Parts: sequence; C-alpha cells; structure tokens
Amino acid sequence: MRQDKEVLEGLADGYFSQCQEKDRHPSLPGLALALGLDSCRELERLASAAGRKASALRRAMLRVEEANIQSAYQKDTAASAKFILQNGFGYAEKTSPQSSEDIKVVLEGGSGEAGP
Repeated sequence: MRQDKEVLEGLADGYFSQCQEKDRHPSLPGLALALGLDSCRELERLASAAGRKASALRRAMLRVEEANIQSAYQKDTAASAKFILQNGFGYAEKTSPQSSEDIKVVLEGGSGEAGP
C-alpha cells in the first residue's frame, strides 16, 4: 500500500459516505475492502505502525468503532452492536469485584440480649 495519508482519508471518507447513503453500518472488513486491502489483519497490521498513514487508518477504524457504539444505544441494533464491540473491538461485560473479606458488624449499646 503506497498511498499517502490524504488518499487513504479520501477512500475512508468515501466508504463512510457510501454506508450512510445505503443506510448500512460501517465495518472493518468493509473499510479494508474500500482501502484496497486483502484482509482486516492487513488493516490492523498497517494501523499498528508509526506515521501519518497509520494514524489515518487508526482514525478510520475508530470511526467504525464509534458507529457501532452509537448503534448500541438504539433498541433495534443494540444486540448486534454489542456482539460486534465485544468480538471485534475487545469490549467486555463489566463484572463487580468480589470482596474476599468478611464483614463484621458490632452493635453497641443495649443489654446484649436478643429479643423484644
């Protein structure tokens, strides 16, 4: 891929415009195809490098992620957006931390006898 940053941004913008026109959600595979790449893996590899081109790719990937986050807030697309975010972007369910410490309650005052 010997394209410069501006060309990559133009291709990405074209992809996002096309998605909007056709009422489709953007995806990483769709973005990779629009950029002329052979796979999502190649997109991720190029985006992990340093430089202006890699920065443009990361920004385009972030736009795909943002579109999926916004879909999670819509009732009809929430379940599929959640799946995509968990499997494609590393999101996970939050779990509450379990405390392994015992809680001791000390009641002060009174006679110490139970009952009314």
